Amino acid sequence: GMNIEVLLNKKLSELPTNREDIFIETPAIGKVKVSLVATPIKNYKGRLISFYIVPECMISNDNLTKTRLVSKSPVMNYIIDMVKTVADTNANILLEGESGTGKNVLAKYIHNLSSRRDKPFIKINCAAIPENLLESELFGYVKGAFTGAIKDKPGKVELADKGTLFLDEIGELPIYLQSKILHLIQEKEFERLGDVKTRKVDIRIIAATNKELSNLVKEGRFREDLYYRLKVISIKVPALRERKEDIPFLINHFVEIFSENYKKKIKKISPEVIKILLDYEFPGNIRELENIIERAVILSENGTIEKEHLPEEIIDYKKRKENMLSKNNIESISEKEKIIEVLKKTNG
Repeated sequence: GMNIEVLLNKKLSELPTNREDIFIETPAIGKVKVSLVATPIKNYKGRLISFYIVPECMISNDNLTKTRLVSKSPVMNYIIDMVKTVADTNANILLEGESGTGKNVLAKYIHNLSSRRDKPFIKINCAAIPENLLESELFGYVKGAFTGAIKDKPGKVELADKGTLFLDEIGELPIYLQSKILHLIQEKEFERLGDVKTRKVDIRIIAATNKELSNLVKEGRFREDLYYRLKVISIKVPALRERKEDIPFLINHFVEIFSENYKKKIKKISPEVIKILLDYEFPGNIRELENIIERAVILSENGTIEKEHLPEEIIDYKKRKENMLSKNNIESISEKEKIIEVLKKTNG
């Protein structure tokens, strides 16, 4: 019911005639991003305005399930706010954090919030491809470039044109390829393997790593100039043990997904299960929690996830941790007594 100029905080004459992403302030849900176009009406005064809210959810092509950012953590909400601010720029982004913390989801989330969302999101895992094949996977090749190259083939860089190139596990990239990625970032151009033709490309680069790149730079295993080019925007994704307030919401999220996948009707999760999972440290982070819930959904036969549906090592984790702490305390006390005894004997 609001006047359109008040809602958009723009005059009709200032609205874009080609579709653009803009932020508007709404009375119901606050600041949101919308994709808007204002088409002049022929022979009439006025414009036909079309806009839709850019969704903050995404479809994961890896598992064909609905995926969204789920967080009640102040740290994660700060990261999400930062992402919303930088998503629609061309700035390179470096995502750092342990394996399984959701760096892949965050990268796709950034892409989907950007104006490139209708263009390709191309991922390449630098650790999963043998070193002798990685260059051709990245940059492509021409016929005859090497034995077996029977036709031209574009690489991931070329396929990502106008979209986003996601370099996962960037810390595993060989030094000789790091210089080529640096050239790609600086000049927005590359050559296919075996080709003399230089090709221009318009891409936004997001990189992710579970390693401390700054340490690799000191060790001479990662180029310093590339490191600073990649981390124009640097985001440290926290481990799940550092954001335990998210665990109940993630549990419900994964239960919903796997209930649909396995045609199960899970109506309840026992409080004991929640407590056990809250006490667990999750060395494998969100990915480990996802696997635990998938297992529990499969094993549940009465619509309730119970303690016995969890892996034994998860159930016993708190007890084993307490035993370990108790053992360490005993050893510490014993060591202290030995020191006191030695001091007594030496009149120290």
